[in-house]
Amino acid sequence: MRTNNRRPGRPSLLTPERVDAIVQASAVGAASSLAADSAGISRATLARWMARGRDAAEAREDGEPADPHDDAHVDLYRRVNSARAQMATRALARVLQAGAGSLVLDERVRTYTDPDTGVDVEERRVRYLRPDWRAAAWWLARVFPEHYGPHAKSWDQQLDEFTAQELHGAPDQAESAELADLAARLQAVLEPAAPLSPSTA
Repeated sequence: MRTNNRRPGRPSLLTPERVDAIVQASAVGAASSLAADSAGISRATLARWMARGRDAAEAREDGEPADPHDDAHVDLYRRVNSARAQMATRALARVLQAGAGSLVLDERVRTYTDPDTGVDVEERRVRYLRPDWRAAAWWLARVFPEHYGPHAKSWDQQLDEFTAQELHGAPDQAESAELADLAARLQAVLEPAAPLSPSTA
């Protein structure tokens, strides 16, 4: 019976416990450096793991055979991306609620018996955040920066630019026609005259 005399490799730092810690930190919006700290690893290590998981996941989506050695990295990459996406979606919903004034600040329920009817009544009181247009403006500036960002151009500016382009294009076409006509006339002048035939000499 053959025995394997090779030394076992260093155990991987990518343990299920570390994956869970990274995912939990990502789920509350922690930066990658903080997510790495929560798992007891460096930011560079986390970046390498995520890059390996991304490359392997994309390769699998392209139909390449899966390498079992990449399974843990693919799982980390997908779980972290999912956690961050869910966190961003929840945060965005709260921003839009703040803009619309539908963000709940406080909700209280009081149950009592109506003294006249003897019926149990449930009274619910909800207090909402006042509508804040700045929340909606913040969202628009980041989702549609070309229209609502700090460098967005007004409708009048866009019309002025369009008009200027149209006016600039018209002379170019006219100049091209004039140059073509001039070239034709020069060609006619520069062509040597046809020699006279003997009958006309």
